[in-house]
Amino acid sequence: MNDRPTPLTIDERLDLTHVTRTEFINAMVHLYRGELAEASAWRSRIDATSNWAIVLSVTSLSFVFGGSNSERHVLIPIVVLFCTFLLMMEARRYRFYDIWRSRARTIEINFYRPMVDGTAPARSDWASRLAHDLEWPHFHMPWWEAAGRRLRRNYQWIYGVLLASWLVVLTSYPTASANWREVAQRASVGPIPGPVVISCMAIFYAALFALGAYSFWASRYSGRLPAGHPDRMDDAPHA
Repeated sequence: MNDRPTPLTIDERLDLTHVTRTEFINAMVHLYRGELAEASAWRSRIDATSNWAIVLSVTSLSFVFGGSNSERHVLIPIVVLFCTFLLMMEARRYRFYDIWRSRARTIEINFYRPMVDGTAPARSDWASRLAHDLEWPHFHMPWWEAAGRRLRRNYQWIYGVLLASWLVVLTSYPTASANWREVAQRASVGPIPGPVVISCMAIFYAALFALGAYSFWASRYSGRLPAGHPDRMDDAPHA
């Protein structure tokens, strides 16, 4: 007589509708560890991009002020463009970080907190919301908001130092400028006239200021949720 249990079929092994409490807790523990690891990985990538921008800016300014050639100022607008590319990259990474952070916070607030203090979850439908986000992952934060947040946190200081250094070079390095016409002449980049370069820089910095100001207003006064907030998963998907 064969007393060995009958092996489960594939359909029975994939049937997760009757998961026990212990199995559910074990699964949530592993899911939380995975989501937190992803959030930490993207957080480190964000810091790496900021470090690249700082090192690039410091290195370029050392070269600009390290010699007596006034034409070295050409490097600063180029570095501004590279920092903008890094800002765009960092905004994308910040959007990915927000995905994993929102999921981890959902588990912390609705799973671990009730286990610690014995209260009910903050939202009764948290498991279904988390499952929906796992099934249809999407960005919880629009690009402009991510770029504005990173601009206000880190890049405003980088752009400010680059702008101030550029103005110092044009007005007083290696010798003081006699008038604004001379400043405009010094600002030329190859065949591009100085007034055109100054106008482009002014428009670019005005756009940065507008992005930072709107991001500040949206974060502080329009009621937008902070990054990583669980309720961000309720928003419509962002491209």
